Amino acid sequence: MGWKIVEIENADRLRLFLDNLVIYKEEDKIIIPINDIDTLIIDNVQINLSIHLINKLSENNVNVIICNEKHLPNTQLLPIIGNYNALKVLNKQLEWNHQYKSNLWKKLVVQKIDNQIEILSFFGYYNDNVKIMNDLKNEVKEYDITNREGHAAKIYWHTLFGREFNRRDEENPINKYLNYGYAILRSYFSKSIVKKGLDPRISIFHKSFHNHFALASDLMEVFRIIIDFEVIKIVEVEKMQKPWYESKQQLIELFNRRILVDGKEQFINNAIDLFLEAIIAERELPTLVFPMYEWN
Repeated sequence: MGWKIVEIENADRLRLFLDNLVIYKEEDKIIIPINDIDTLIIDNVQINLSIHLINKLSENNVNVIICNEKHLPNTQLLPIIGNYNALKVLNKQLEWNHQYKSNLWKKLVVQKIDNQIEILSFFGYYNDNVKIMNDLKNEVKEYDITNREGHAAKIYWHTLFGREFNRRDEENPINKYLNYGYAILRSYFSKSIVKKGLDPRISIFHKSFHNHFALASDLMEVFRIIIDFEVIKIVEVEKMQKPWYESKQQLIELFNRRILVDGKEQFINNAIDLFLEAIIAERELPTLVFPMYEWN
């Protein structure tokens, strides 16, 4: 599998030719080997796709994301057959007991708050809020029954973007950037979850009749720092002066970055795979380091 992230906005139709993606725009065409594509983002509701192409993308485990008319990720294509050992992995997933899930969720929440503290420190927020978040991190209980995550998140967002900022406000442009990046991140986790043989609906913590990727919503928590970092740059450093298309490109391109997993550099998609492998094997979670100083 290659490392290319291909985003398509201006095209008439997409077709398959000899294991290649062919992009047609009027009289022009671009040919890209499917083996070179890691993620394909289609951001134009008028583009026509062939069934042959869809099947070939699925067979090659390409992460296909389709955006809606608001240019936000709306649909992900995942193969029905994900892993040769899927039944064994699924049975193990079904056996996750209360103790395992509560401990795992506690670790995820602690790591998430720790990452948020790191973000605040990196951007120079050395204040009482950081101290409060450190205290909250140390108070997390099993299953986070006292909702330290929620309290920390409120402090985190208010420190970054002011007390009036609300993550549920869909009209706020900051949330547009965050939601776009998180949707792509969730798709990476969903892809890896299916590939590893897990059922994305069987979660650790998140529960919703409408969320078919609840497990991805759980496990992506510690990786959100990647999106947060880039969005803060877009908002606070670049003052949202760039057009939406350029900022969106920044969010897409960050998935080509590397992070440290147990001291070794890994592309983000590899890091997610290793993270899931540890969870499936019920091992200690790998140590993740997000080298933000290298991302500027």
